[in-house]
Amino acid sequence: MSQPALSRPLQADVEPRTHFRWWFAVALWFLLLVSYVDRTNISITGPLMVKDHVVTNAGLALANSLFLFMYGLSNILGGYLGDRLGPRKVAVIALTWWSVMTLFTGLVWSTAALVLSRVLLGLGEGMHWPMNSKWVKTWFPPRERARANMFWEFGLTIGPILTGPLITWMVLSFGSWRVPFYVLFAVGIVVMLPVVWFVAKDRPEEHPRVSRAELAYIQSGAREEEDAMRSVTVGEIFRKADFWLLLLNWSGMATVFYGILFWLPKYLLTVRHMTLHNTGIWYMLPYILMTVCLIITAVLSDKWMKRSIFAGIATLIAALGLFLGTHATNLTLAMILISISSAMNGVVLPTAWSSLQKMFPSQNVGVGAGYLNGLENIISAVGTYILGISFAVGFPYLIIFAVVGGISGLILAARGY
Repeated sequence: MSQPALSRPLQADVEPRTHFRWWFAVALWFLLLVSYVDRTNISITGPLMVKDHVVTNAGLALANSLFLFMYGLSNILGGYLGDRLGPRKVAVIALTWWSVMTLFTGLVWSTAALVLSRVLLGLGEGMHWPMNSKWVKTWFPPRERARANMFWEFGLTIGPILTGPLITWMVLSFGSWRVPFYVLFAVGIVVMLPVVWFVAKDRPEEHPRVSRAELAYIQSGAREEEDAMRSVTVGEIFRKADFWLLLLNWSGMATVFYGILFWLPKYLLTVRHMTLHNTGIWYMLPYILMTVCLIITAVLSDKWMKRSIFAGIATLIAALGLFLGTHATNLTLAMILISISSAMNGVVLPTAWSSLQKMFPSQNVGVGAGYLNGLENIISAVGTYILGISFAVGFPYLIIFAVVGGISGLILAARGY
């Protein structure tokens, strides 16, 4: 009678360690991939809306900036909700909301309707971002977090790579800029909603595919870090000098990234006088390079456990690349330099979020991520609007801000991040 009882602990000891956390990271990648295609297709379809006299150019600039502003506020809201309700529930609500708002964007009939659709889209998409940081903090030990962040951040790089040719093909094939919005609505509801519901769990111990050995590995790696931390209040967040340095660093890079993300096609069409077909091809290059940077940085920063030195140097390179690229007369050289500038976001992404996850305990990482990404997007909205109105004023603004962000990152590195 005693033999079976003795065999269960023995089997637990020799149970093979699963690696389901990495499959979970892949699911997060697909979720952010859909999110970024939903939000970035406006960079291809927006100029066509203006051409069809559905919206004005100034209205398009306002819509993109207000998207970022609402996206920023929604990050803060999503951070609070994620810490209280759990990331899975919030992600399901956010995905459903932004998919419906993507459909609404395809139905717009005026500038006011577009502005409203982008504001509401930002409300849904902003709630999602802090959930990823909370999931990585809970599902991965410290030495794997840059690579875990890399996985879901692939959605940010692969999304725009797909957006250029995919949206251009849909528009040219169906003769309408509205069709991509209808298709993306269906992808969000029919494909991604079931994936999130059945794959995503708030904590690894809640998922049946995570073995006890894998769970022990995850928890043992994070226990020492958590023991050294305590819960923080909102007031303490804003009194942390490290938080402000990280915000400046991330905002400096994000301002460059969003400026290129939203306005590169218009820049190529109106300043460089390219065709729509060639614009779609060049639009992919920054994100191909960004993907390469993301992989290399994630591996090296996890190996060396250095984060902000990567982020600081990369943001300074982004400033230099944008300056040289916008002054180069040769189109190929200009596009390579601008692409390198945008690609530096692939260096900053995994390192900045790993620094954030080190900075806050698990019970507050959602709020911390919400404030970081929320304020960053509000700050970036200013630069995006300026660039949409005037390239002559907007590009110098982005360059100067990136220099400030790079210096802030180097200071943060000296403080141990």
